[in-house]
Order: sequence, then structure tokens, then C-alpha cells
Amino acid sequence: MSEAKTDEVRAWLNKSHHDLEAAEWLLARPKPLTTAAGFHAQQAAEKALKAYLTWQEHPFGKTHSLVALVGQCMHFEQEFATLRQAATTLTPYAVASRYPGDLPELSEEEAREAVALARQVWDFVLSRFPTSLDLP
Repeated sequence: MSEAKTDEVRAWLNKSHHDLEAAEWLLARPKPLTTAAGFHAQQAAEKALKAYLTWQEHPFGKTHSLVALVGQCMHFEQEFATLRQAATTLTPYAVASRYPGDLPELSEEEAREAVALARQVWDFVLSRFPTSLDLP
């Protein structure tokens, strides 16, 4: 893989890690911002999956559907099927959570589940890369 492609993978993973940290921070506040945490959890998972597809040099187009992205990742490794439930739960938080009336406010329990699922996706995807990449 070219150095430019490796840099692109790192960039996706850095953005993903920042979203995951933001989601965790939003929940750690005295008054958690649950819906915002859910949004950042979805974004963390999305960007991690896109990093993997970039690593595989597989174009993924513009999508926020984690279900679609997991399906594309499964072309390379069937084990990605273990992320289907996380993808199904997190996908609606991409857009619907950002506008009034589209999705009710997430409860603290739902937001914590979203962050845990994003962490599951992050850990799973990160384990697919060689340690020599010096990833976040």
C-alpha cells in the first residue's frame, strides 16, 4: 500500500477516534448530552469502517449506513458479520438524531449503549490493521 493510502487510513482512524472520545466526553458531563453522544458514536463507527474499506482499496461512496458498510467489509472478512447488530442500532443516529422531531432524545442508557457499540466497532476494526501502522 502506498504511503498516501496509509496516510488516508490514518486520517479516517484519527477522525473516528476523535468522535469516540467526543461521545465519551459528552456522557461524562454532569448533565450528559445523550443525543449528541449517540451521533458521535455513530460517526466513530462509520469512520472506522471507512478506514478499513480504504485499507482494502474498496470504494464505498457517500453513505451513513453502517449496515451497508459492514456488508461491504464482509466481502473481505466474514467476521464483520458480528458487527451487524451494532450497525443496525447506530445507523439511525447519523442523521435523524440531528434534527427536532426525527428521533426522540436518547436516554442515558441508550447513549451509553451507543458508545459501547461504537467502541466495539472501533476495537474490532483496529484489530484488523498491522501494529506497524502506528494507529491511535
